[in-house]
Amino acid sequence: MLKTLKLSARAFSESIGEKPTITQNYVGTRNSMPGADYLEKVLKQFDSINPAWLLLGDGEPFKSGDVPAQNQTTISGDGNNVASGKNGKAIQKTYNLSDCEKERDTYKTELDKAQQQVEHLQAQLATKDALIASKEETIDLLKAAFNRPN
Repeated sequence: MLKTLKLSARAFSESIGEKPTITQNYVGTRNSMPGADYLEKVLKQFDSINPAWLLLGDGEPFKSGDVPAQNQTTISGDGNNVASGKNGKAIQKTYNLSDCEKERDTYKTELDKAQQQVEHLQAQLATKDALIASKEETIDLLKAAFNRPN
């Protein structure tokens, strides 16, 4: 599975939020059996993995024979990028298309709210400018009424 996903045990572990040594215990020479929490993390992160194959060894590793590269993007970086982890070490995280669409929708909602707030603030500025102009006109009228230059 790791070879098909083109991930090292470390990158795979980081993508599901586990320590690399845990994954090494499962794929290495120890041949330990993963617990339910670990398997749940794998299935949540990689929705293209066939749960029957992962849990029981039945069928193909990926649902309908699909390899996840078709709808997932792996983003990696160095110590200066957003994808960097602790101590400047690079990490890899896999994003599904549906995750990106949800994030896009969230940003769209935030943008709409921000645009409404900008419109509201612009209306308040226009009102402020109108009040200042009215105040200055009132002062000019009062000065003229009392025939005073200042």
